[in-house]
Amino acid sequence: MLRFLLILALMPRLASAQAILTGQLTDKATREPLLGATIYLPALKKGAATDTLGRFRLIDLPTGNQRIELRLVGYKTLTRTLRLAEGDNLITLSLETDAAQLQEVVVTGLTTGQTVKESPVPIITYNKLQWLQTSSTNLVDAIVKLPGMSQITTGVGLSKPVIRGLGFNRVITVHDGVRQEDNQWGEEHALQVDEYSIDRYEIIKGAGSLLYGSDGLGGVMSLISARPPEVGVVRGQVLTNYQSNNGMVGLSSVVEGTRRDGWFGRLRVSGKSAGNYQNRYDGRVYGSAYREYDVNGTVGVTRSWGYSQLYFSNWHQDINIVTGERDPSGRFLKLVRVAADSEGLAPVTDADLRGRMIEPANYQNLNHLKFSWNSYIKLGGGHLSAIVSYNQNRRQEFASTLTPGQPALYFYLQNAFYDLKYYFAGRNGWDFTIGSNGQWQKNQNRGLEILYPGYCSFDAGVVAFVQKKTDKFVMNGGLRMDIRRISVNPLYANSEGAFTEQPGGETRFAGLNNTYSNPTASFGATYLLSNRWTVKANIARGFRAPTTPELSANGEHAGTFRYEIGNPNLRSETSLQGDLGISYETPDVSVTASLFRNRINNYTYSEKVLDRFGRDSIVDPTRPILTYRYVQGDAVLYGAEAQVMVNPRSARWFHFLSSYSLVRSRNLSAQSDSARYLPFLPPPRLINQVKLTRAEAGTHWRNLYAMFEVEHNWRQNQALLAYGTETETPAYTLINIGAGSDIVSSAGRPLFSVYVTLQNLFDIAYQSHQNRLKYFGVNEATGRAGVFNMGRNVSLKVVVPIGK
Repeated sequence: MLRFLLILALMPRLASAQAILTGQLTDKATREPLLGATIYLPALKKGAATDTLGRFRLIDLPTGNQRIELRLVGYKTLTRTLRLAEGDNLITLSLETDAAQLQEVVVTGLTTGQTVKESPVPIITYNKLQWLQTSSTNLVDAIVKLPGMSQITTGVGLSKPVIRGLGFNRVITVHDGVRQEDNQWGEEHALQVDEYSIDRYEIIKGAGSLLYGSDGLGGVMSLISARPPEVGVVRGQVLTNYQSNNGMVGLSSVVEGTRRDGWFGRLRVSGKSAGNYQNRYDGRVYGSAYREYDVNGTVGVTRSWGYSQLYFSNWHQDINIVTGERDPSGRFLKLVRVAADSEGLAPVTDADLRGRMIEPANYQNLNHLKFSWNSYIKLGGGHLSAIVSYNQNRRQEFASTLTPGQPALYFYLQNAFYDLKYYFAGRNGWDFTIGSNGQWQKNQNRGLEILYPGYCSFDAGVVAFVQKKTDKFVMNGGLRMDIRRISVNPLYANSEGAFTEQPGGETRFAGLNNTYSNPTASFGATYLLSNRWTVKANIARGFRAPTTPELSANGEHAGTFRYEIGNPNLRSETSLQGDLGISYETPDVSVTASLFRNRINNYTYSEKVLDRFGRDSIVDPTRPILTYRYVQGDAVLYGAEAQVMVNPRSARWFHFLSSYSLVRSRNLSAQSDSARYLPFLPPPRLINQVKLTRAEAGTHWRNLYAMFEVEHNWRQNQALLAYGTETETPAYTLINIGAGSDIVSSAGRPLFSVYVTLQNLFDIAYQSHQNRLKYFGVNEATGRAGVFNMGRNVSLKVVVPIGK
């Protein structure tokens, strides 16, 4: 692969003539020059920044049509397609102030250069500055306050993204164009990507099957790394993060640079260490400590023909498992060895609660290794995008003191992914894209126990997409056909009743070789009614093939503390989602609102199993854990989202943001009222935020801000009550505050930036409806069920730039 990269670097330039782009960028209202704006050519991965006079210069560019993006915090992103002639090309452009980010250019998709405002499919973005100004305990926690977003949690270190009520394998996570495959169907481990390395999130709220095939019923969460520095720039950065509630300490250091000959590179090393979190009702929650580290980097080259880059990442996490088991006094219990062949429970000590030790008899060891090659090449009149990736995921769960160092469960997952797209040259407002992507997976069992058998699968899909764009109108649509072939090993029970993949004993799962195929499609349009009003609509069909756990599980899952039973007769889920949106935008106010409805056939979910007397079904009396089985039924989800942003021209220092999210559901196959709702649905939520900003204060303070936020979550009374699967969740309100600033030298050189956030100011004890710890037993000392969410938490982030 490296040899091929070198060949690309040396290949003859497809455009023999070279162009130079010189220009100036100003504020549209004041005509003042803009300092620090970035000018970027996505097709070349090449950019520059404006100086104090707003000027920029880019050399060694190919002649012909080139799309440029101009970005500056607080301003609308500007995109232009320029026809560059040989020699000097001079332009003068201006940017408008923006509070709503409706002009953000979307990277994820089947077309190029489309903004959030133009896209018929609902999309929302989240950038690094927003992340710095908020508090988050993990990658997903950072974005859950966006309209339509929520998370299913197992403590503070484990979160799964939920888009409009759908999560797990119904949401596709993509990292720099590569599907993130790390057993994401599981509830009890995090997405295995370095949170500190992400520069930007793009959330597609709708069927993502057109983009990536099976699994995208709820949408796509796209994680995007930072762009390479400008030509001739070498720089570094150190980011530190401390959180008071669990003593979390995070550190991330990066060095990056771009040579004048077009070669660029980046190396980042990150780490986190956290103790047990705490709240008013539970005190410190034993089993919630974790540590993680990651090293990742990229090397690539940009030329007039495009760019090509290699990426690698090695992510690791050790995380304890919260069991919720307590003695009559309310003190948490831990597993201890009492004899050579027996173990029992003992109360944890104060040192255990205050410490951050990884418990060897009850933790997960997670490792994700990834290599990818990404190229974007000028070919003919269009561009070819090619991505190839190999991922290796190791997931080990330790559950006994009798077998130290030997995992009860050990999943060894290998995944190879490819994505090819050809973007035809646009003509008369028409853009065409064709492509194909797919993946190969193989999962093996290497632990002492088997939860579900190993499998091998192969996915492939082809897609065609077309878009028509005018000054007032954007219409696009696409068709896709996918096939998934999966082969699952048989599962047996030996003479001791333990599951094994070795032939012999009782057959518990006969194995299967199935093929699932489905067409998907999307069609939508956006229309500019006036300079202020925009309406949009989209309809899309998605599908999701059953996962191996849903088909074949038949055992105790150490991470979830329940016995799971699969169903080999499950069929593919198919969905039909409709979206209707409207937006109003002026220089002072931005309002967006949307309605959606998502009908899903063969919706798969797990429900608690009862015995014939209506009691909890227990498979093994010596291990009194609950039994769940996978079932299917038709379902519908529907709801609304709205967001209001106010930033008056007469008082640009004042920012007001209000967002509302609502998701409702119905199980159309339910036989009783108690089963009519789907599990893990977020309650209605309203967030109001006021932020005050100031460009500078004195000699050393720049970009100051202070923030006050109120988050209210309504009572969730639409829970899946059947079989005791869920319970209703009370309402709660959280108050959050924050402040920060850049600190500069007397000469104006940035020294460091500080961001302070206080979450849950009044230390409210609450349980999120999507908190899995809510169902972890009753505290006999208080009579309260389950474990509560994190209490008051102060987050401090300090960012120190090094070099230019």
